[in-house]
Amino acid sequence: MFKNFKQKNCGVFREFGFWVLELFRVSDLGFRNSSKGVSLLLVVVILSALMSTSIGIFNVVFGQIKISGEISDSFYAFYAADQGLERTLYRDRMLEAVCQGIQGSNCFIEEKTIASRACFIVFVSKSEGNTNIISSGQYRCGDNPPRIVKRGFQVGY
Repeated sequence: MFKNFKQKNCGVFREFGFWVLELFRVSDLGFRNSSKGVSLLLVVVILSALMSTSIGIFNVVFGQIKISGEISDSFYAFYAADQGLERTLYRDRMLEAVCQGIQGSNCFIEEKTIASRACFIVFVSKSEGNTNIISSGQYRCGDNPPRIVKRGFQVGY
């Protein structure tokens, strides 16, 4: 049955459509029709395939967990920027306490840390009746945070 399967041609076997160089003959080493290590080799190949698959799945899951943590940090920074903007709009439009009698770029700057380990910084510029407010929120403020997420708003009226 296997007589035509392996065709010898100048020291080269043709198996399954691929050409493989014959480096040594198994019969030359004294192993004649022995299958004593095949099951161990099969187990090692299957375990390495399973390990490769599980490492790939772990990398995908770990990346998704990291992204979900960044999304929650983004919300904290977003709400900090919103709080800074709302505070400044209230002060400017209701109390008229922002840039009183001062015109120009960055006539009012406020920086504040809020309770959720987030902070915001607000810059107000006024010129010829136009007001421009830039509010930037940041999550994990302080000295050398491990990861920083910033979100911001810009309002002009």
